[in-house]
Amino acid sequence: MRGIQFRLMVSASVAALGVCAAAGSATAQTAGGSTAQAPSDTAAVSEIVVTGVRASLRSAQAIKRNADQVVDSIQAQDIGKLPDANTTEALQRVTGVQIQRRYGEGATDFDHRTQPAIAIRGLTQVQNFLDGRAVYSASGGRAFDLEGVPPELLAGADVYKNAPANIIEGGVGGAVNLRTRKPFDSPDRVLSATFRGNYYDRVRKNGGSISGLYSDRFDTSIGEVGVLLNAVLSKSRYRQDGLLAGPFDTVAPGSIANGPANAQVPYGFEIYDDTGDRKRLGIAAAVQWRPSDDLLLTAQYQRTKYWFNRTGAYYYDFNNRSNVRDANGNVTSYGTDPLPGAAFTFNDEGYATKGSLQNQTFETGRYDQQLWSQSQNFTLNAAWTPTDRLKANFDVQYLKSYYNADRNGHVLSLYSQSGQTGLTAPHKSIVDFDLTGKYPRWEVRDASVLNNPANYTTPYMADSLQRNDADTLSFATDVEYDLEGGFFDKLRGGARYSDNSIDLRGTWHGVCITALGPDANCSAPAGTPLVPLSAHPQLSMPGPSMRWFDGNTVKGGLLYPAFPQGDGVWAQTKALYALFGAQTKDAFTPGDLNSQTEKTYTGWAIADYAGEVAGVQIDGGLGVRVIKTEATSTGTQFNNDGTTTAIDVDNSYTRVLPSFNLRAKLTDTLQARLAYSKGLARPNFDQLSTNLTLNNPNQVNPVTGHPSASSGNPMLRPIESDNYDLTAEWYFNDTGSLTAGVFYKKVDGFLAGGTVLGSYNGVTYDVSTVVNSGKGTVKGVELGYQQFFDFLPGLLSGLGVQANYTYVDSSVSNPFATAGSAAPAQLPLEKLSKNSYNLIGLYEKGPVSARVAYNWRSAYLDQTTGSGANGIPQYAKPYASLDASLSVDINDHVAFSVDAVNLNNRMNVLYIGTPAAPLQYQLNDRRFGVALRITY
Repeated sequence: MRGIQFRLMVSASVAALGVCAAAGSATAQTAGGSTAQAPSDTAAVSEIVVTGVRASLRSAQAIKRNADQVVDSIQAQDIGKLPDANTTEALQRVTGVQIQRRYGEGATDFDHRTQPAIAIRGLTQVQNFLDGRAVYSASGGRAFDLEGVPPELLAGADVYKNAPANIIEGGVGGAVNLRTRKPFDSPDRVLSATFRGNYYDRVRKNGGSISGLYSDRFDTSIGEVGVLLNAVLSKSRYRQDGLLAGPFDTVAPGSIANGPANAQVPYGFEIYDDTGDRKRLGIAAAVQWRPSDDLLLTAQYQRTKYWFNRTGAYYYDFNNRSNVRDANGNVTSYGTDPLPGAAFTFNDEGYATKGSLQNQTFETGRYDQQLWSQSQNFTLNAAWTPTDRLKANFDVQYLKSYYNADRNGHVLSLYSQSGQTGLTAPHKSIVDFDLTGKYPRWEVRDASVLNNPANYTTPYMADSLQRNDADTLSFATDVEYDLEGGFFDKLRGGARYSDNSIDLRGTWHGVCITALGPDANCSAPAGTPLVPLSAHPQLSMPGPSMRWFDGNTVKGGLLYPAFPQGDGVWAQTKALYALFGAQTKDAFTPGDLNSQTEKTYTGWAIADYAGEVAGVQIDGGLGVRVIKTEATSTGTQFNNDGTTTAIDVDNSYTRVLPSFNLRAKLTDTLQARLAYSKGLARPNFDQLSTNLTLNNPNQVNPVTGHPSASSGNPMLRPIESDNYDLTAEWYFNDTGSLTAGVFYKKVDGFLAGGTVLGSYNGVTYDVSTVVNSGKGTVKGVELGYQQFFDFLPGLLSGLGVQANYTYVDSSVSNPFATAGSAAPAQLPLEKLSKNSYNLIGLYEKGPVSARVAYNWRSAYLDQTTGSGANGIPQYAKPYASLDASLSVDINDHVAFSVDAVNLNNRMNVLYIGTPAAPLQYQLNDRRFGVALRITY
C-alpha cells in the first residue's frame, strides 16, 4: 500500500471508477441536499488494486469525464502527495482557481475574514459545501473557513464551474465541495496514521501534525454496519517580513538637482514584522447501516477547530504631511521632503529608485491577535431505493459555529507632544533608500534615533473583542425516477428548507494617553506632553526580528512596543491599560450587536435526457431551481440626541434559476459539453447589518441639502450571474487527458460603498452604506493536460506531468471613479490574475513517488483604491511558488516522505498604478517537512 490504499471497482453498469469516483457522482446529489451513497460495492463485478498518485489521477479524471456538469476534482492521494498546509493551498492546483496568500499560507487577511481566500474564474463569491451540504463560518461572511480545514481530513474536493439546478445556490463564481470519508467507501478495514514534522526557515521554529484514520465494516444480524473515525491535529509557524515605500508623490520644482520634470519620491518608509502560529483540529466520524438492500442510513459528524495567534509589529513613518491639491488637482503645498543636495536616481517613469529624505519621524505599533473558531456539522441521511426505478433521499443537517477574536494595539512614538508634525517633532531623521537591488532597503543615518528608549513616548493603546455565533438547521429531500425508453430517461427533483441565524458582536475601543491621563476621545489640546517610555521602560522590545528581510535593511535596530506579562492577548491588554489607569471595553453595547435570521425555501427539478443526433450520442439535463429567501436583521438606531431605537428590518425575495447541460460523445474518447446556468450569491452577513447612526440634522451637505448618516444595508439584493460554458475533452487513457473550455459570465449587483436616501424622525438623510451598484463580465479560457509516459523505457516510464492554464478577462464598473480622482471608470475584478498556470512534474515507479509543482499567476488588482493614492488602484506583481515532495515506500505498510514549500523564496510585491511605483515588498518562510505514514 502507498499511503491510504484505494481499491478501484470496475463496474459494467456505471462509468464511475472506484469509491472516489462513486463519491464524486454521489456528490452531485449531495449538493442538492441529499447524501446518497453510490452502491459501488454491490455493483462491482471484479476488483483491481491501484495505489498512489496514479489512482488519485484516475479517480479525479473519471469524475470529470462522467459528471453531468462542468467540474474538476482532486483526490485524497493527490492532496496528500502535495505539501499543502491547508485546504486552500490544495485547491490552487485546480484549473481556474486562484488563491490569496497571507502569513505564509493560502489564507485571508486577519482583518478581512469575510473575504474568501479563493476565487473561481475571478469571482470570490464561492459557495462552500461539506459532503455536499452548505456550510459557512461565523466570521460574518458566507464562506467556510477553508484554511482551518486540515487537508488530511478529506477524501477529495470538487470544484463546480457551472452548477445545475440540484446544486445549492450561493456562488456566482462556482462552488467547492469538500468530501470526507465514509466507512462504506472501502471494502475492508483501514488503519492509517501519519506523523509529520516541519521547519520554517524565517521564523526558525518547528511545527508538525499527527493524523489517524480507522474504518471498518461488519456483517451483523441487523444488517451491515460501518464505522469510521478520522482525526487530525496540526501546528504551523510563520514569519512574514514586509517593507513598504511611499506612497509616491510630486516634489517641489527644483528641489532635486537634475531630477525629471515629473519627479516622484516617497513620503517615507515603514516595515512590518509579523510572526505567529496556527493550530488546526479536525475530526470526522461516520456510521453507516444497511439494514436491507434498498435502505442505507448514514450519520456523520465533522468538527473543525482553528486557532490563529499573531504578533504584528510595525515601524512606520508618521510625518503628518502630504501634498495638498486644489479642485483642479494642482499642488498648492508640498509634503514630500527630499534632502537638498542628495543624489537621486529615477526610473523611466520618473519615480525615485535611490535617494534621501529629510524630516522623517516615526511611530511603532504592535497589534497582537488571537482567533479561535469552530464549526460542528451533524447530519443524518437515509437513501431508499424502493424499486429498481425509484430512489429517494432524506437529509437533516445541523451546523453550529462560533468565531471569537481578542485584539489589541499599543503604540510608541518619537513625538513628544500632541499636535506635533514631522517638522516640529524632535528626533527627526534622514533616511537613505535604495529600491534597485533584489532586496530593497532603507536606513536612518543616525541609528541611535530609532534604538534609544529615551526618545519614545506611549501615546495610544486599543482593545477589541469579537464573539460571533451562527447556527443552521436544514431539511432536504429528493427523488429520482428512471423512465423506460424515450428521449427523457430520468426525472429528478427535490425540496430544501434551511433556517440560519447569526449573531455578530464586535467592539473597537481606543485610548489616547497624555500627561492629562487616558482619554478615549483623544481631546487633549495641541502641545500637551505625551507620557515618556521611561515611565514604563518594560513596554518596549528590540527589533526587528533576527535577519529581518535577510539582513538587508534597518540593520541599526529599532524598538517595538511590548506588553506586560499575561496569559493571552486579553490579559496582556488589561495589564497594559492598568498601567495607565484606563479600562478596556469588556462588554458589548447596542452598537456592537447585530442579529440576523435567514430562511430559505427551495424546490428544484431536472429532466435528464439521452439520445442520438446525427449519429452522435448526447445526454444532459434541463433543470430549474426556485428559491424564496426571507431575512430579518435586528440592530439599533443611534439618534443625534443620544437616544436609541431598536430596529427590525425584513427583506424577502424569490429567484428562479434555470440550468441546461449537454454532453456530446463525439467518439469513445472525445466529448464536448455545453452548459448554461443562472446563479446567485447573497451579501455577507456583516454587510446586511442594521445598525444606523444619525448625525446632526442641522449640519447638511450643501450639494444635497441633507444631513448625513451611516448604516449597513439589510435590503441588499443578491449578486446574480448568467454562466455559459463550452468544453472539449479528450480522454486518451485512464490517467491521460487533454481538455479545453471557454466560459462567459455576466454578473449584476456587485456591492460597493454608496449613498442612499433614508427618512428618519421626519428628516431625510444621505445614508452612507453598501449598495448594489456594479455590473461586469468575466470571460476566459481553461486548458488542462495530464499523462504518465508509460511508453518510455525502464525507470523513465514512471514519469508524468500535469499542467493547466487559465486566462480570465474581466471588466466591472469602478464605484470610486468620481470627478477629480485618478480612478479609472472600468477595472478588472479584485484578486484576479488574467493569466495563471500550474506545471507539475510527476514520478511514480515501484516504491518511489515524487512531485515538483510550480504555480504562477500574473499581476492582478489587489485593491480598487490604493494606499493613500487619490483613487489610483493597487496591484500585485506576478507571483510564483515552487513546491516539491518525495515519498518512498519502505514496505507495504510504511512510507517515508520529505517535502518543501516556497523553494524559490519568491518576493511578493504590490504597487500603486504602475510597477514603477512600488508600495510593498514581502517575504515568507520556506517550509521543509518530513513525514512517516503507517497503513494497514
